[in-house]
Amino acid sequence: MTAPRPSVTTLELLPAYGQSENRPSRSAEALAPLDAATTNQMYFTYGLVDADGAMLGPAGAAIKAIDQQVPASGFMTAAALGSVSPAYAFQYARAARWRDGGDVQRGAVIADHGSGGRRIEEFQPDNPTPCGRNQIYWLRESARLAASFGTGLHCPYVFAFIGTSAKTQSAADFRTAFNAAHAPLVAEVEALTGTTPKLVMVMNGSDVRSIGDVYATPSAQYRLAMEHGALMGTWQRIYPINDRNIHLDPQEKVLIGETCAWAAEIDEAGGPWNITYAVAKAGDTVTVSFDLRPGEVLLNRPDLYDAYGGPATCPNFGFEAEGGILAAIPDFGGNTVTLTLADPAASWLRFAHQLQDCMDMVDEQGYAMSAHRSTLFGSETRPSRFVPGQTLWRPLPGFRGTFSGDAFTAEGG
Repeated sequence: MTAPRPSVTTLELLPAYGQSENRPSRSAEALAPLDAATTNQMYFTYGLVDADGAMLGPAGAAIKAIDQQVPASGFMTAAALGSVSPAYAFQYARAARWRDGGDVQRGAVIADHGSGGRRIEEFQPDNPTPCGRNQIYWLRESARLAASFGTGLHCPYVFAFIGTSAKTQSAADFRTAFNAAHAPLVAEVEALTGTTPKLVMVMNGSDVRSIGDVYATPSAQYRLAMEHGALMGTWQRIYPINDRNIHLDPQEKVLIGETCAWAAEIDEAGGPWNITYAVAKAGDTVTVSFDLRPGEVLLNRPDLYDAYGGPATCPNFGFEAEGGILAAIPDFGGNTVTLTLADPAASWLRFAHQLQDCMDMVDEQGYAMSAHRSTLFGSETRPSRFVPGQTLWRPLPGFRGTFSGDAFTAEGG
């Protein structure tokens, strides 16, 4: 067989740290509009096999090792594969934008080297689980093939959608494990392409039941994103869950990837994307400020949880404090929320970080929502191009932290 060659002149790779929520789901219906918008632009690295000799598609080897004695042989078209994931959708959405701009010679290589139930340390190259080694071998083989075909190669981003499997892990442990996985991957990309990739993160909330687990992941990921200059693409907690656990339908996976591509588009145009926060306390008054985009204000979606337990699961717009909150007043013409504490000496504050059991709070189709909840968002939205009737939202960052007098210290390691 002749080695399959791409018809484009430049390919973009996307390494990804992913667990089950980022794994591809079979859905020809969800994939169809992505395929239609990216004709002849999407590929996967062909010819790789796992340790048992099984041929690999873009979904990779999961927790089996790729046989590194067998080289890849080409780039096969990814058209009509029938599967979607957040990382795939990110790349399809980017390729569609290139096409809109008249660039049909720029394409992408989709891949997934994760598996269900993975923790970030399993992407470290020396971990017993081969996810990290598999990904680095795929990078090297993809770069080798591109060079042999005279095809340009770029790797501007690393995609991270992992965390809820670490719900019992401390923030310090998560961040140590993340950095140990991320540093060698970045070094590999730099060696192969001469550029440093930017991290794009899907920030985690909890699954539908947060009681009894640590759930330090959201705070740790927020801090890591700040330290790495990453794009906080979106937060998983705002998307419906299909199994009373944590997993997402194909259309939600497309919406997540499309929102992250929107973030990259804004960033590449020189605009700000990330929503950050600051907390100021004076006695019983706390002012929480969110750094929104120019012209953006706070927006409330009051009916968001009506089918998933109702307003009782999200009082005070998702803010909680030791001793209770007497009032929570958002400035819907601005970017602040003013809280009045029942106890001026409250020792802790949380936002969209509730400890609650929402297992039985499902809609008529059986869908649930994360136990971490807020109805507040940034006001800038965009209609989805790929999921009819759906909107891309900008959720505010969840957090928790402690007070020492009026000084606030956020968690995150």
